[in-house]
Amino acid sequence: MYHPRENETIDDSLTPDRLRQQFDADWWTGFLARTEQMSRPCVFTDALDARQARIMRRQVLDILAEVGQVHQAKYGYRLWLDGRQVDDLDEHFSLHPQPHEDIEDWVRRAFGERKFGIILNRGEKFSPGLSQAIAHILEPALKMIGMPTEGILFTVFLGNYDMTPLGIHKDSPGKSVIHFHLGPGPKTMYTWGDDDYVTAPGEKRLNNMNIAPHLPSAVRHTFGEGQLYFMPENMFHLGMQDQLSIGIACWFYNRSDHDFACELLHRVREAHLRPSGIMLKADRRPIDDIGAVESALSLLALPSDGDLRALMRNAYRDLRYSLFSNGGYRNSPVPREDKPAMHADSRIAIEPPYRMLCRPAPEAGRLELYVRGTKISLGNFPGLEGIVDRLNGGGKLAVADIVAMVDDPLAEKKVHYLLGLLHRYRGIAVTPG
Repeated sequence: MYHPRENETIDDSLTPDRLRQQFDADWWTGFLARTEQMSRPCVFTDALDARQARIMRRQVLDILAEVGQVHQAKYGYRLWLDGRQVDDLDEHFSLHPQPHEDIEDWVRRAFGERKFGIILNRGEKFSPGLSQAIAHILEPALKMIGMPTEGILFTVFLGNYDMTPLGIHKDSPGKSVIHFHLGPGPKTMYTWGDDDYVTAPGEKRLNNMNIAPHLPSAVRHTFGEGQLYFMPENMFHLGMQDQLSIGIACWFYNRSDHDFACELLHRVREAHLRPSGIMLKADRRPIDDIGAVESALSLLALPSDGDLRALMRNAYRDLRYSLFSNGGYRNSPVPREDKPAMHADSRIAIEPPYRMLCRPAPEAGRLELYVRGTKISLGNFPGLEGIVDRLNGGGKLAVADIVAMVDDPLAEKKVHYLLGLLHRYRGIAVTPG
């Protein structure tokens, strides 16, 4: 977690009220106007102040420390040193950032004078404070433009490399990006329209490292500490910098209808296809005898009324509930391992801007509860939905008051079990009374 410097607190820099004031509906209306409804690149200088950028830089270091100590090579963590990608990351992870270090201190210890670059995907899974701050910032934007069909995910870029190790490239189709630049050094993004980026015969078009001939035809966008850069989907681009800096790229994920159908089919398979290790044999039946397929089809655990289109619609509904419960983030946070003591006077509060959502489960008498993108199936009981509504309403509730909402001899046991789940999946905060 973030450790404030002496005489510095997070409370007056990244509070919901402060962020809502900075990034209100008027700010996002101006954003949409300047980007022509998210269709052209643009730099915004009126974004984060220096203090906010510094705190967020520390939070990024905390993410790297957690990954280095716990998760290691998961989540697309990639490292380049002097222009070459490093495959064995054990030594690098052992040099993870320490709580007392700022970005310059850590880089000096871990890399010395070497040029390096780090890319970490799914950064929204980690630092609760950083993810929450960005969710507050983006909340008005989502109300204006709608929820991206596959949500929001963010990537951490960190380094002092001369240029993006990927060369001139395009990102996955349908991913537009808002880049929060945390400094301390500036960064320049070069962009090309398809017609402006003309490659020579035989020249590699994607991940092109032959940079110099193409820079004159690019549009240049330079942004510094605390500034914000937007880039629409499907643009050739290249990031360049000669100073140390950190950036958080928040991707708005919309894909083609075909790609989205493939994603929904994947989710249907994950939900309804049972695993099996039984090996099939060569089929000696006559050509029109397809009985051998029945072994595979028997692995499908489908509802009686579940045709494929209905299953895909349900998969999308499930995805929507996950996204709306998680501030738009595609990935849920890493669950908590600690179990706080819950006394009658302990205080329970939801962590805004996230909201818990519930709907009836397919099984009678059960409820599906969505907490920060995680779906939990619970046995329903009178008062459960009322508890969710009260918590979503904000403020702090005593555990005893929540128990009093349930008319059941096992009310205390059920409420403690529920609150334990909500805390584990980061839907609530628990504080002493």
